[in-house]
Amino acid sequence: MTEQCAFCGNKHLTPKTTRYLHQHDEQLLIVEGVPCLECDFCGEQYFEIDVLKRIEADHREIAEHRREPARYVSVAVEAFDSVR
Repeated sequence: MTEQCAFCGNKHLTPKTTRYLHQHDEQLLIVEGVPCLECDFCGEQYFEIDVLKRIEADHREIAEHRREPARYVSVAVEAFDSVR
């Protein structure tokens, strides 16, 4: 994985866990507790490819009704030009 932030150039990246949003077509999966490296300066996050592949496979199983997610949430959607 990267040793410095590709966005701002900072060399201090800290291992953390975060919430990751994965979208496939019109379906959105929220995954909590995802490991990443986060830039201490700008907050840019970096993920291992195997972590992202695991999330994608899990989302596919849920979308194909082969597995149920831990829970469902209601999400509001708004177009930017409608925001006041």
